[in-house]
Amino acid sequence: MNYIVATLADLPAIYTIRDEAKARLRAENIAVWLGDYPTDDLIYDEVKNERGRIIKEGEEIVAYAALHLASLEYSKGTFCHDDLYSFSRIMTKAQYAGKGYAKYLINQMFDEVKGRCSGFGIIVDDCNLKAISLYQKMGFKMEGYSQQIYGNFVNLTYYYNPDQADLINYELASLSQLKTQLFNLKLYKTKHKVLGVTIPNLRTYSKKLNLTYLEETNFKSIEEVLLGGILLTRLSSDSLIKGIKRLLAYTDSWCVTDLIAQSAKAIGKNPLAYYSFIRELLEAKEEFYVRTGIIILLTQFKNIELYAKILELIKNVKLDTYYVNMALAWLLTEMSFKDEKILDYVENNFNAEVKKMFRQKRRDSLRERKRK
Repeated sequence: MNYIVATLADLPAIYTIRDEAKARLRAENIAVWLGDYPTDDLIYDEVKNERGRIIKEGEEIVAYAALHLASLEYSKGTFCHDDLYSFSRIMTKAQYAGKGYAKYLINQMFDEVKGRCSGFGIIVDDCNLKAISLYQKMGFKMEGYSQQIYGNFVNLTYYYNPDQADLINYELASLSQLKTQLFNLKLYKTKHKVLGVTIPNLRTYSKKLNLTYLEETNFKSIEEVLLGGILLTRLSSDSLIKGIKRLLAYTDSWCVTDLIAQSAKAIGKNPLAYYSFIRELLEAKEEFYVRTGIIILLTQFKNIELYAKILELIKNVKLDTYYVNMALAWLLTEMSFKDEKILDYVENNFNAEVKKMFRQKRRDSLRERKRK
């Protein structure tokens, strides 16, 4: 067997293999490669640009695939690594199907780009169980899901040297669901990879992690950052502050800020010991640092005796952004139900957006309280 770069002279044989592969898929009732996909033009383009790879037995072409950077076909964030290669349109001539040629072709592609990337990432139609099984036998592991206009897909990755974060992501992916991923993508609005794991499942999984996770992990998914937030429940004093700061460096969503604040239970036990740290957060220029400080005040400074300190602290908030304003409105709403003087305080001390959000939150909260 010879593994070589395809040339334009090989196109007629490749088109024949494509037609045979499509016929087998139809015969096996596997609903992929529908319509005229993969088109002559698509295959021509990848061969012309030296992305086509073939296997030859003597002079006979028996298998074909396109080898390319994953970023050529998949958007950033599809996989937990962005420096991956990928292969597409892998197909074998009819009389050679099931005889190990596809596996040999994939292994040759692995060897060709080793040293240039972290590994390979592919997405496979969730109905194509035969292909998924083949890839998993070759060492690919599930890394979540993708939804495209033409169907639902399983994300599979193969890393040459997986680190701790990669191994954790594989375990988390086994807990994920496509419907959860799609819901969380809309809810979290994060640039991180979203696997689709519920918070209760993350809490259960966190019990198997030790605290070195917070120091050693290079977070690659939002679920990994959230796991770090859950682990904060085990920390106090300087180690808690250090842990919060490390997570905030990866934070671009309210879901992390709010979980950090809820998990910082040590602050609730001795709020004033963290006064300077919270003031530091509130004076920051980063939106989610400030929001974290505000939500800590909401969740951990619960006693009315601390309200004077809270009002003193939030005077340091200078950012006027959506998530900061919403957090302030939420905090002030909860305070106003215990101390009505907060109503006048809001009207005299905050911008129009905070006042608007505050009034709406009070209305919503009052309706909810009456309903209960």
